[in-house]
Amino acid sequence: MVKAFGTAGVRGVFNRTQTPEQVYRLAETIAFASGRGKYGIGWDGRKASALLARTVISAINAVGSDAQVFGMVPTPVLAFGTRSRACISGFAVTASHNPAEFSGVKVFNRKGMELPKADEERIERAMAVEVMKPSGEFGQAVPDGSALDDYIGAVVSRHQKASQPLRIAVDCASGPGAFVTPEILKRLGHRVVAVNAQVSWRFPARPPEPTAANLSDFAKIVPTLGVDFAFAHDGDADRLVMVDAMGSVVPDSMLTILALRGLGLNEGTAVISENTSSAVAEEAERLGLKVKRSRVGKTFAVLESEGGVFAAEPSKVVDPTWGLWEDGINASAIVSSLLSADRGQLGRVMQEVGWRYRQTNIRRLVKMDVLEAKARESFRKFKILEERNLDGLKLVLGDGAWVMFRASGTEPITRLYCESKDPQQLEALVQLGTQCVEASNTP
Repeated sequence: MVKAFGTAGVRGVFNRTQTPEQVYRLAETIAFASGRGKYGIGWDGRKASALLARTVISAINAVGSDAQVFGMVPTPVLAFGTRSRACISGFAVTASHNPAEFSGVKVFNRKGMELPKADEERIERAMAVEVMKPSGEFGQAVPDGSALDDYIGAVVSRHQKASQPLRIAVDCASGPGAFVTPEILKRLGHRVVAVNAQVSWRFPARPPEPTAANLSDFAKIVPTLGVDFAFAHDGDADRLVMVDAMGSVVPDSMLTILALRGLGLNEGTAVISENTSSAVAEEAERLGLKVKRSRVGKTFAVLESEGGVFAAEPSKVVDPTWGLWEDGINASAIVSSLLSADRGQLGRVMQEVGWRYRQTNIRRLVKMDVLEAKARESFRKFKILEERNLDGLKLVLGDGAWVMFRASGTEPITRLYCESKDPQQLEALVQLGTQCVEASNTP
């Protein structure tokens, strides 16, 4: 069977590991297998994305279907437009948080939800069969520039205008989130300082992934802007990270906790990825929610199947009352509304959370079976309480601290996650975990 999908859609280095021909074949297969109708299409600010978007449109038209063209928009707008325009599927042509040389496509169903694993496998099987023929009747490319305005209006209508306006900086990551997040926060009554708000495929200010390291320059200027806090997106605005007024990058767990509190949830199931901080699980349970763990990149699918009320992974939030997609823009409105009503919430959460979390991206490909064996042996001295294989390998230690290894589904790196309440132990876990990865390197 053809293996096309990774953690979130299909991605690769443009014209090296991902070509226009491959993207055409993917879009053609989906449009042919799903039947004639209307398909949504939007793209981010990468030059490759503009080209591949036209490739997707051509494939959709060639099998007799129409393309509803939303233009250059953040991925959440594409998901919203796919649902609101009753499209059969939607294609977000984006490499999201990946480096500038990458390209990619995320595929959404008619609910605006990325495809669950079963649907991805069905498409991969169809791609392996050469049965498609171009339609005798071509579809149309239909411009739809109003989806972005409709999205902005819909998000604003969900929140009360701030009674206590905040001053908020937004690092838009040189992506199309610049068209949306600052405008929504302004309409909600806040004063906004937009940073890196000129869309550029070069990502001149910083790489698009909003890690603490990549946000270091932005964090340094935040205290000079006189803001209450700051937000930062990735390249397609499905992710959201916070920086406090003093210029410290706020751990992802604290942003997620603020979103939980902002939604006022007190019952139901919260779905969180296996690599999400224990602090989020503890907060959800404190609020009265049942917690279910999920693979990274598939929390929305579990959310739907479980009838859950919330889903999250680091820097991503899904609010099913809004939509079944990861939405950093909507999350910024939720958190801003909470902090406008109670500015002390952020400080209290930072004091309450005792867990210390670290993600390390190691640019090495490894044999996972070799890495797992090495990790079990190396971490045995920490008294392993539980071994979990839901998503890679997660070793839970006797004191609740944990270490997790997984191969990235979007680029050739190995991700290491560690968490502990003891800062010294956290450093030891990171150091030993890194050594395990390096010792398991694939030649």
